[in-house]
Amino acid sequence: MHGILRVANSVAFTAISICLAAASAAAADHSGEPFVSAVRAFADTVLTHGRDCYGPQKTPLFVDGLEVESLEPARWQNSGQTWVLSNFASQQPLFRLLDGLTGLTGESRYRQAAEEAARYALKHLRTPNGLLYWGGHLAWDLETEKPVGQGADTHELKTHQPYFELMWRVDPQAAGKLMETIWAGHVLDWARLDYNRHANAKKSVRPRWNAAFQENIEVPFPAEGGHLSFANVTPPLLRAGTMLAVLGDDGEALTWTRRLLYRWQQGKDPRTGLCGGQLSYRAEDRARDALGHVHPAINEAKIVASYHQTSRYHHLPLAQMQAGEALIAAGGERAEPGREFIRWALVDLTIYARRSYDPASGTFLALMTDGTPLRWQEAKTGYYVPESFAPLAPDGALLWTYATACRLGDEEVHWRMARAIAKSLDLGDIGERNGARALRHETDQAGWHVIYALLELHRATGDRQFLQLVRRVGENVTKLQTPSGLFPRPGRTYARTGDEVPLALLHLAAVLAGKSSVLPPATLDSRFFHCEYHGPLAPDQQKRADKRTYDHLVYYGGP
Repeated sequence: MHGILRVANSVAFTAISICLAAASAAAADHSGEPFVSAVRAFADTVLTHGRDCYGPQKTPLFVDGLEVESLEPARWQNSGQTWVLSNFASQQPLFRLLDGLTGLTGESRYRQAAEEAARYALKHLRTPNGLLYWGGHLAWDLETEKPVGQGADTHELKTHQPYFELMWRVDPQAAGKLMETIWAGHVLDWARLDYNRHANAKKSVRPRWNAAFQENIEVPFPAEGGHLSFANVTPPLLRAGTMLAVLGDDGEALTWTRRLLYRWQQGKDPRTGLCGGQLSYRAEDRARDALGHVHPAINEAKIVASYHQTSRYHHLPLAQMQAGEALIAAGGERAEPGREFIRWALVDLTIYARRSYDPASGTFLALMTDGTPLRWQEAKTGYYVPESFAPLAPDGALLWTYATACRLGDEEVHWRMARAIAKSLDLGDIGERNGARALRHETDQAGWHVIYALLELHRATGDRQFLQLVRRVGENVTKLQTPSGLFPRPGRTYARTGDEVPLALLHLAAVLAGKSSVLPPATLDSRFFHCEYHGPLAPDQQKRADKRTYDHLVYYGGP
């Protein structure tokens, strides 16, 4: 107060002018209308040109992708056939967007389209045991109205977190059966909680919620058979179990979901706290093939490297925190497991930052779980190549993870990591949590993950400077939009209908309008189709050392 009383009139006038300008800027920040318009243009194009008109009858389903000028669907070539793919798993961002767009605008047609498609999929795309023809190896061909893919019986979800809330709304019985069968089909050994990334889509199975659970075992453990318990299969199991608890008040599903996450805590090396990318390991191990000659004790369950590293430390902690918040919001006996999920994620992120991050290079080093740096340059070429184990640069997804940790916890190491990653992504210096910042408001950054990360930092601090920066990123992202309303990635002529870009823009618009609560919560998700493609492919459209390839390589780019 004493300092204020000594301010000269001219300085006071300047201060008032600055305050008025800041108030005007703040009011402008509330206008997310340009982003809503961009999202609406995307949604209108998808509703007009992306719905099924290809088979014997029109259905409410959507195609996976459209050519941005002709608006013709992406067509997959396999065994002399051409498939107009509709992969319901890859379209979950679309359904979140359509549902949220109605919540934000009040226009019912968007939500209605999402509900019609979900209702149809749950009725007509069901496998004999209650799963869906969707995911990594299965999809639906809209022309022949039949399942297609790399094996008619192979169900796979990796990092997918489907919008089960919408499915439950339109058909709770089918949605509940789907979530239960995801657990029943993928979990092979309930006592040890060993699972496989693949499940049979036809074999009748039921979840064994009443099975005995071996609480104290050594993790990781040898697998029985050739299956792979990838960390990236945990988010779909986590999502299914969490939503059974939230939507169906299923305490048994929640108990087993907690047990699954507990296994990942048990898998940590007691000396370092680091955990590998699998709960179990095979006798014939691919990491041992690559590096066993220099690391005799190596296996895929004991490395922090490659996609095991990103799955375990970039994606799983974020999925855990999001699941934890859903459980806390549901309340009752679900709240404490939710808080536990978040605590575990925060600890894991602290360990990862302290053990793997190299400040000198700004990268995360590939390690054995005992802390031994991998001699990655000496890896043999096979399933892996030496570069598979090279130091890993952080990306927008990891910034989103650490930014969420900053909001949900108060560990200084999480803020330091967010600060370092933000600098590496051309966002400037976010400074100390409650200190001065030097954000780069002229950044060319255009990553949709970054939108979520900056919104989390705004929620963590209440600092509107993050809103100004995220507006800039959102404006950069909208430059990807073509006159057709779609968002192809640079150099690509096809765009996904299940694109994360417009959904992130919708979240930005909702925050600016103060209406975030009308949207489905921001959720880590995945989109891919992995299958042989028998048409002509350029080298960059092919997957190394594999007859199969990915739809993002063939059509969409990424992420």
